[in-house]
Amino acid sequence: MVKKIIITGGLGYIGTELCKIYSGVSWHHKIIVIDNRFISERVNQIRNWNMEFIHGDILDKNLVNKYFKDADIVHHLAGVTQVPRTKSESNAEVDKKIKLVGEKGTQNILDIISKNCKIIFPSTHVVYEGIDKVKNDIREDEETKPVLSYSSSKAINEKQLKESGKNYVILRLGSVYGYSTDTARIDIMPNLFSKIASQNGTLKLFAGGRQVKSLVPLIDVARCFKFMEERQDLSFGVFNLTKDTLTVKEVAEICKKYNPKITLRETNDEVPNLGFSLSNKKILGTGFKFLYNLEESIKEMIIKWSKQDLIKDLEHVKDGHDLFVDKRGKISNHELTEPINLIGLIDSKKGTIRANHYHPQQEQKCLFTKGQIIEVFQDIINPNSPKITQVVNEGQLSIIKPNVAHTMVFTKDTTFLNLVRGERDHDNYGITHTIKHVFVDEKEKNLLLKYYKFDCRSCGNTNLKRVISLGYQPLANNLLRKAKEECELYPLEMNYCEKCHNCQLSVAVDPKKMFSNYLYTSSTSKVFRGHFVNAAKKYIKDLKLNKKNSYVIDIGSNDGVALKPFKDLGFKHLLGVEPAKKFSKVSQ
Repeated sequence: MVKKIIITGGLGYIGTELCKIYSGVSWHHKIIVIDNRFISERVNQIRNWNMEFIHGDILDKNLVNKYFKDADIVHHLAGVTQVPRTKSESNAEVDKKIKLVGEKGTQNILDIISKNCKIIFPSTHVVYEGIDKVKNDIREDEETKPVLSYSSSKAINEKQLKESGKNYVILRLGSVYGYSTDTARIDIMPNLFSKIASQNGTLKLFAGGRQVKSLVPLIDVARCFKFMEERQDLSFGVFNLTKDTLTVKEVAEICKKYNPKITLRETNDEVPNLGFSLSNKKILGTGFKFLYNLEESIKEMIIKWSKQDLIKDLEHVKDGHDLFVDKRGKISNHELTEPINLIGLIDSKKGTIRANHYHPQQEQKCLFTKGQIIEVFQDIINPNSPKITQVVNEGQLSIIKPNVAHTMVFTKDTTFLNLVRGERDHDNYGITHTIKHVFVDEKEKNLLLKYYKFDCRSCGNTNLKRVISLGYQPLANNLLRKAKEECELYPLEMNYCEKCHNCQLSVAVDPKKMFSNYLYTSSTSKVFRGHFVNAAKKYIKDLKLNKKNSYVIDIGSNDGVALKPFKDLGFKHLLGVEPAKKFSKVSQ
């Protein structure tokens, strides 16, 4: 019998693997894959497997009615996956989105499918995250204890299915781990640890790594969905789908086994609980067998990711290569690591601002064909990350990683191409592809436009290289009198000129503001004073300086800390150049 099988969320982490499994039977059944994203190479592969791809959303009742009313099997994988892991990460906007997609979308499907249709749904082990103490081998019939929006929504989904009167199977998944080319859920601990380990990084073990985790291999999850579709005798049931039970520290130690170069660092960071594990006796009793294991999966992920040239910067700018120039003009090339299915052409006027948002899933690539911007960006995953600036010029490609807030301040009339992999449907703005995150206001924009320096102060070179950014900082020693008092912040970043080797700051603050009440005194540091004593002796020896004839000039002399050792040694011709008037008096 030919079955009509629908896979929602078919471009996701589990959906991609499930589609691969169904590629072996798609010539004998009608397979429909539905996703609100559009990733061109995967959609093309699905179509080559004789499956139909529908770019749509389960919140669209007309779409659900059109495709689901005569379905035989529904693998309902669609849902929000970028979810808060702790209470401190939660916010009302994200919680609302999780509830809307999870509950309304599921109800739309349940309202339409027939009683003969079997719906197979992935719930989650975190429906038990409210358990106070570590508990092992939790069975399917134990009462759920959700806390955060994701687990609460999944618990409601389970109730929706049980009360629907429709034929259902609920698979309560452990944390799903395993390699995938570009759909891998890096927010899942074994995957994240493996990726960090592939780059010789540091694994941070929150709460000392004591948290217990229930884990399950990715491909075994996809296999189990197919298994449940084939087993007509399994229906109206909940099954825990989990294979491994380990602590976070034990997973980290497996990573270190396959890459001894990594560092394990225990921290006291917040975790929602110390963990629990689910019993898998019921699923094993059906005859389902797990074929994959954690050690082999971690080894595979570390090996495969270690061979990739992973760019660790949150945002980076690339020049074109293979430049060709003749009397007609010039050609430069930018090689992209992934297919592009949508190009946005964007014009912006000098002095305006764009973005102030982030992309939870997609990497953003912008190719600038004219003009110049100051890009401001910040990692929103790490609450202590600095806000950093970067200049992007005509002909350069700017690449911004997922979950990095960024803003464009246009210093010239500018044209750029927004190179998109996936969808940019404006109906989904703020839901799937772009989340508003205002972190650069008009005041800061005007400050950057007024004080930012694009050319080398010494030779005029426009191609300056960033050495280090310390984020936004107040002026030196400008201590506040009150806790709620505000002060102006400026980017504190050092650039390097490859032509004249001058190091300089990216922002030059108004000298009147900087030096009218300048508070930093170099001589307060004993180490600093000692450094200049040693430096003076070295300069005298290396440069063969003479007390009577040599002329020593210190530009930016502060209180004369660098000139004083020369004076103590009897040098007569000394000059300090200092914009802060009070220090010029002190140094005299």
